[in-house]
Amino acid sequence: MTDDLKRKTALVWDNGLFVSLAVTLSKHFGKVLYYCPWITGFPTSQLQMIGVGVKGIESVDSPWTRLDDVDIFVFPDVYEGDVQQYLVSLGKRVWGCRGGCELEIDRAKSKEISTRLGIEVGGYETMIGIEKLRKYLKDNDDQYVKISRTRGDMETFHSPKYALIEAKLDEIDYKLGPKADLMEFIVEDNTGPAIEVGYDGYSIDGQFPDYCLIGVEAKDTAYVAKLVKYSKIPAAVRGVNDKLATALKKYNYRGFLSTEIRSTEDGHDYLIDPCCRSGSPPGELYQIIVENLGEVIWYGADGILIEPEFAGKWGAELILTSEALAESWVKVSFPKQHDENVKLRYFTEHEGAKYVIPQANKMPFLGAVVAYGDTAKEAIGKVMEIAKTVEAFEIASKPEALEVALANLKETLGKAGDAPVSKEQAKAEDMMKSGVISKRAFERLAEKQGWA
Repeated sequence: MTDDLKRKTALVWDNGLFVSLAVTLSKHFGKVLYYCPWITGFPTSQLQMIGVGVKGIESVDSPWTRLDDVDIFVFPDVYEGDVQQYLVSLGKRVWGCRGGCELEIDRAKSKEISTRLGIEVGGYETMIGIEKLRKYLKDNDDQYVKISRTRGDMETFHSPKYALIEAKLDEIDYKLGPKADLMEFIVEDNTGPAIEVGYDGYSIDGQFPDYCLIGVEAKDTAYVAKLVKYSKIPAAVRGVNDKLATALKKYNYRGFLSTEIRSTEDGHDYLIDPCCRSGSPPGELYQIIVENLGEVIWYGADGILIEPEFAGKWGAELILTSEALAESWVKVSFPKQHDENVKLRYFTEHEGAKYVIPQANKMPFLGAVVAYGDTAKEAIGKVMEIAKTVEAFEIASKPEALEVALANLKETLGKAGDAPVSKEQAKAEDMMKSGVISKRAFERLAEKQGWA
């Protein structure tokens, strides 16, 4: 590849979650612009200040005034599929889900598409209006309730029995007002005991790289992942990807992708929710563990699959929260040597200090601490040590969740999750690191020997 990215300008079109991605890409591209939509009938600084003053990037009020300056548009989120397609029609390079956004934000249609592709989705019903939802939940226990598109309106919740969630439905009814009668609800059967597993990486027109992360999240607290050769990933994950590839190719999908699959005891593999964006986690981890991320994005946007160059075999991510963020700006500080490892959401910089800006959804998430290593113990250990150095008002995290995620990952991967590296593999890896053999030569040897 010959393109000099240091002569290129990238614009990251975000909704506040991935200011850190723009900062990461500033190390790959000559210039990085950052845009977060902020205009409403009565704009506030809460949106307009995101990304302002952050070192390495230039915050812009409008992407359209800089259209001619931009060589590539990067969309880490899912909602701007139509904008992405319009930019493509103008001849611009675009990294993002494009029309594939509907696989995530239209849950009912996504399930229909998955079913046509031969992907199991489990039992579900769709219904319009809160009263139909009430009636259905009165007659059906142990259900999961979701909505499409406007994820700020309602989080997915479990309904074990109607009597236990009646107050929750009253709250939704009050919050949504007349919209409650128009809202489409997707109600899913509980698939029963299962191991949750998924793919975390990217896809270029339905193609997948030869190596990827397989990870497990402890919900909203931690994430642990292992580098795995694509041919060695769990069959359930590979099978879903193979079938999903048909749709991804049709969409000209060229962006981040994560899947969540529940593999049940009776042999079913249910695709729960495609994540057609940079997930959080593992999006923050990807920023440091993929050393050639700039090339992956630049060439991927042009339909060329570039293999990721991973800095470590294991990665870990610990979520940071502060309840104070619901109402006020939160100043966050940490030693400068950890700039690469602390990834903040919705932040700005002022007079050398970093501040996370409160948002309308009042969520408490400040960001995450990420690290990688040659072993799970090394990656988790680094994260835990770095997290101790991060200071903020009412800051909180659950480092014990890292071990929970690791245990679940090992169960997911089976023996491969904890298999010791052979002496031969260890020697070959040392030779590659010291430059005695090339990475490509090592990969050929690994494939021949069957090393994961």
